[in-house]
Amino acid sequence: MRPGRVLAAEDGFLTAQFVAAVALSLLVLVLVANVILVQYARGVVRAAAEEGAQAGSRLTATERDCLTRADEVLDALLGGSMGDAVTVHCIVGATEVAATVRYRFTPWLPVIPVWSGTQTSFAVKESLP
Repeated sequence: MRPGRVLAAEDGFLTAQFVAAVALSLLVLVLVANVILVQYARGVVRAAAEEGAQAGSRLTATERDCLTRADEVLDALLGGSMGDAVTVHCIVGATEVAATVRYRFTPWLPVIPVWSGTQTSFAVKESLP
């Protein structure tokens, strides 16, 4: 403080505003980061369903081949607790393969709703000419 300066009742109020603005900015940053992460995870889920359906569409492929390929994609691109909330189910028919991936992503903050859904991809089963 400079000599001769008189303190006013509002001195130091700017500090409280600054702290509140920084806290709000960090909250918005966390919310945006969570949305970006969930969008990435949804892309991984879509890729896993497509890869699983393609792997199951080969002539000699079984449901196990479909599941294995989808799990490989999930393990490589979506590990940790987010990957634990994902399940894969494959159906290999005579002419078509369906790979369904169900997911449930828990948000970082309670103000965000839980992101859950299903992604199904289909592929035509190979046949002999």
